[in-house]
Amino acid sequence: MNLFRKLMFILLFSGLLNSNAVLAEDEPEILSAGELLASCEEGYAPGAPNQYCMRYVFGLVQTVLGLQQADGSAPIFCIDPQVVRLEAATENVMAYLRSQSSRANDEAQIIVVEALNKNYPCPATGGQI
Repeated sequence: MNLFRKLMFILLFSGLLNSNAVLAEDEPEILSAGELLASCEEGYAPGAPNQYCMRYVFGLVQTVLGLQQADGSAPIFCIDPQVVRLEAATENVMAYLRSQSSRANDEAQIIVVEALNKNYPCPATGGQI
């Protein structure tokens, strides 16, 4: 059994070394806040943000909430889906992106999380960023 463990360790270690080389070559480009805003403004109508933008906001919200539940950390923002519609949350994010035009080259997910934190703070949890 000891030999089996060593073999598994070697295979795992060599796989990790090879995966770094592959990741370095195919590193995905991070979406900037300016690029997200430009995409969100395509076909925008008040009260009806485009599907791309709403999906981005929804996906980010779900990801952050999932990560917070997994590690038990305090929430960064509190959105009640029974009260807040996705369209409203998306429009608030777009307004925040517009107000942060000097940060257009920053990573979109950072600015969006800030927007959600400012627009949907949690009551007395200290979840400010």
